[in-house]
Formats: sequence, C-alpha cells, structure tokens
Amino acid sequence: MRRVLRALAVFVTLGLLAASLPAHAAKYRYGRKSGDSGGVIVLLEGGLYNPRNTDAVAATIERVEDFGGGTNELSPVLPVWDDEATGRVGLGYVWGEGQRLMASYWSFASEQSAAGDGPDSGRLHFAVGPPIFTGGQYVGDNATPGFFSIETEVEAEVIDLDWSRSYDTSESFQLGWSFGLRYATYSETTQGVYDEASSSSPSLGQVRYAAFKSNESEAFGARVAGRGSFGIGYGLSVEGEIGLSLLDNQIDSLSRLAPVGTVNQPTTPVARATASDDGRSGTIFDVELVLAWTGRGDTLRIYGGWRQSVWDEVTRDLVRNFPGTSAPLEDRTSVTFSGYVLGVAFRL
Repeated sequence: MRRVLRALAVFVTLGLLAASLPAHAAKYRYGRKSGDSGGVIVLLEGGLYNPRNTDAVAATIERVEDFGGGTNELSPVLPVWDDEATGRVGLGYVWGEGQRLMASYWSFASEQSAAGDGPDSGRLHFAVGPPIFTGGQYVGDNATPGFFSIETEVEAEVIDLDWSRSYDTSESFQLGWSFGLRYATYSETTQGVYDEASSSSPSLGQVRYAAFKSNESEAFGARVAGRGSFGIGYGLSVEGEIGLSLLDNQIDSLSRLAPVGTVNQPTTPVARATASDDGRSGTIFDVELVLAWTGRGDTLRIYGGWRQSVWDEVTRDLVRNFPGTSAPLEDRTSVTFSGYVLGVAFRL
C-alpha cells in the first residue's frame, strides 16, 4: 500500500508539472525552431492480445501401460488462450525539437477453461491447491480415473508517464529515446473442481475438492526506451521501439483445496497456503514494430503492427508444487503479452 501511495504522489506531481509546462513553453519558446508548433496529443489504440507462457496447467494426465513393451505417458493439460480485445489511451503535450510528455493507460483481461476425465488405465493428477494431509497420508493429489473442471483468468494493466525526444538524423531516418515511470499490476486467478470419479460415474460428487489459486502483483519503477523510424515515402514509415522497465514489486499469493463432496466434506480438513513477498524486483521488456502514416503537419498519425511485452518475475507463481504433489509442475517466472495493434494519434 505504501508503494502505491508513493507512486500516486509521484504521478500527481509530474501531472501537475506537465499541466504547467504548456504555458511555460508558450511564454519562453525554449528550443523551438521557426515553424515548429506544439499542442495536445490524444492517443487511442485497440488491439488483439494473447497471454503466453502462463503455464496454467489444469491437470496432468498419466496413462499407464504396466506390461513389458508398454509405454507410460504424462500429458499436462494446458488450455489454449484466445486472442482478446485490449485498449490503450493516452494524453500528452508536444513541443518543438521533438520533445513530448505523454501519460497512457493500457489494460487487458482474458480467461480460459478446460474440463475432462482422466484415463481408465492411469491417473489424473491435480494441479491446483495444496494436497491435504490427513490420516497419515495425502489426499486431493490425484484420482483414478478422476474428473476436472478448471478456469483461469488473467488481468493486467499498465500506467506510463514518459518524457521523449526525437532527432532527424537524415531526410528519411529518425531516432528517439524516452524515459519515465511505470506502474503495473498483474492478477491471475484459477478455480474449479476435482473429483475422484469420472463424469459418467454414479459416484461423481461423493469425493470432490474445490480448488482455488491466485497471484496478485503490483510493480512500480522506471522505464527507458529507444525508437527508430524510417520513412518510405507518401507519409509512410516503418517504426520500431525497444523498451525496458526496472520494477520493484510485491506478490501476494493464495492457494486453497477444500473437500466439498458428500462423502469427504464431513471428515476431511481444508488445506490452505499463502505467500507474500514485498522484496521482489522484476522487469518488463517491450518490443514494437509498426507501419505508420503521418499527415501533413504531423497533426494526425495512424499506425498498425505488432507488440510484445515480457513480464519477468513480476508474474511469478508462488503457490505451486506443495508437499504431497504427485505431478510437480515447472516453475513459472514470466508471462508474455503479445498481439496486433491499430491506433491513431492526433494533435489538437
């Protein structure tokens, strides 16, 4: 909470400074060439994004052929994420000499789900929730054949405040850089049920577990980026940007497995695991490649292309692979957001 308040204080201070800069620049015209003009910039952007590398395993299916020449096979169930609509809005001010101050907000949300039965000759290993230790053994770790129904939701948002400057190195090539502040949040929630019986069994629902897991992360820090633009004529240009954010972040995680079946609920305890780490650091690495058209006088810019952001350590999953887990999962330290964008920026 203190980090959030500090971040808000910094953003408010810089916002007030940005509000006073247009009048200040208009009065003194620092660094402005003859013919240069400034103004307010409005940015509107839409896109189709996909979260990658989430490793949101719903269950692990183990098929067993327990005889000579047979093959035992493990198959993690990884549901596919669909492309989801996302958006970014921005407001800023531009001065002469290619100087610009821009505040922007981006948000994203997506969900996926999977359900099915385990194999008749094998086991279904549960992937969410700490196994329950009771009666001298672990339960809620796997079933034969078993049934699962799991849903995962991911949400992310970013607030940026960047100061940038660009330079014409030739008639058709332009370079630029930017630095500023970034505030980012990431939320991942998984919930559903595991059952020891298959969906077609008359005993379905007798030994059942409700599973839940969440990872909530807040991050704040600095961002630097470099940008290049190559003009190809008729107002068109190919543009690329590489940016890096160095962030301090906090992750709060929770995982829970509770008996909810008619047979196991009265006799089996609940297992709950928590983890909170306020001393973490992480990075967000951004890459962008777009084709842009700029109108006469730089008052209108339309662009479209591809963008990818790799969130490392900010999205680490702290609540997986507990004692008693029968099919341990790979560690998950990063999540990537990538997709196609289409945007317009106009100067008032």
